[in-house]
Amino acid sequence: MRGVAGRSTSVLLVAAVLGAALSGCGDDRAGGQVTLRFVWWGNEDRAEVTRNAVDEFQRRNPEIKVETEYSGYDPYFQKLSTQVAGGTSPDLLQLDRPTLGEYAKRNVLADLGEYAGKSLRVDRISSNLLAGGKVDGKQYAIAAGQTTQALILDPALFAAAGATAPTEAGQTWTWAQFAEAMNRIGAQGAVAGTTDPGWAVDWFEVWLRQNGKQLYTEDGELGFEAADLERYWTMFGKLRATKGVTPPEVTTKQDGGLQNSGMVTRKAASEVGYDSSLTGYFSTYGQSLKTASLPSDNASEPGMAALPPVSFAVSQRSKHKEAAVKLLDFLLNDPDAGKVLGASRGVPPNEDIRAQVCASSTGGNKLVCDHQAAQKDKMGPAFGPWPSGSSAIKRDFQRTYDDVIFKRANVGEAARRVVQDAKLSLGY
Repeated sequence: MRGVAGRSTSVLLVAAVLGAALSGCGDDRAGGQVTLRFVWWGNEDRAEVTRNAVDEFQRRNPEIKVETEYSGYDPYFQKLSTQVAGGTSPDLLQLDRPTLGEYAKRNVLADLGEYAGKSLRVDRISSNLLAGGKVDGKQYAIAAGQTTQALILDPALFAAAGATAPTEAGQTWTWAQFAEAMNRIGAQGAVAGTTDPGWAVDWFEVWLRQNGKQLYTEDGELGFEAADLERYWTMFGKLRATKGVTPPEVTTKQDGGLQNSGMVTRKAASEVGYDSSLTGYFSTYGQSLKTASLPSDNASEPGMAALPPVSFAVSQRSKHKEAAVKLLDFLLNDPDAGKVLGASRGVPPNEDIRAQVCASSTGGNKLVCDHQAAQKDKMGPAFGPWPSGSSAIKRDFQRTYDDVIFKRANVGEAARRVVQDAKLSLGY
């Protein structure tokens, strides 16, 4: 999921932009070579292994040529929305929870249920992960992996400050213990305790779950009130004053990618993220990383979940749907593809491939596998896809938080604005 489905720009599939995608095209079954376009976002480590897997697919299927493209999150969706509007959609594409519902609602995606159990094997993918790719009961996407939330940390910086975190299986901590650890590190003066988690609606969703609420209801409405968000943001405001979290000039740059990561840029000793990004952290930050569970004041509800980090979908307008599904099936279910892809999008969705990958994992792949094993008892079922309009909410959430941290708005006013704008985005 790219780690956090980052700072969404105006790529949000308004009807005027996607109207051109409303009519699908059938498969081109003419003979000769088929050319597919496969696009995704992510860091360079993900791009390298994905290209290598695609190369193996082409070696086995010389009649299918695959053109690949990747970029950062925002540029990816800017380009994708333009291509969709212009009738030049890629054949196989990568989506996340905020964007899946938007594309599916506008008939941009093919119904993969027509292929499931036939040319697309799904029997070794859990129903929990499959549910994450369903919209209105139809299977529009398949999880590319399984991820969960993590605090990613540098143990040396924690030790130097006398700070501790629950890095072993079964260990837990409260938000007060989290704050104490972050303040200890901040007091050392070199780096902040953690990259400010207040910027991302993803982490607010976890906190809401811990407090018996939801980001979105099953009916696609808000599951929280302004007072909840005010309380959440106030918690990090206190830490900002003590350097427990990063200063505004660092926090405002966060977009879910590693280039601007507060931790990777050595401004923070830790960072909340998805474990599907750990291979990237391993290759850019170093090999001494550890992970911990997220704090919770509710012993029976850690708020963490087994989620699709990203999902793969096939364009409804693709002229080569069967070839695109063949590539998709290879990426999900082929043992050799599993070896190459590793845990670059979380642990593999196919449980047999997952066992194979984790049994022999090293480096960043081992970090992912070990974290999932350690947090197994804390990982609840997936939260479910976000409703249409959630991309705009994600974007507005971070923009409004910028106003808070730069003192352009007080917390209460900002929280009320988020709720008001979110209701408009959701259409009520």
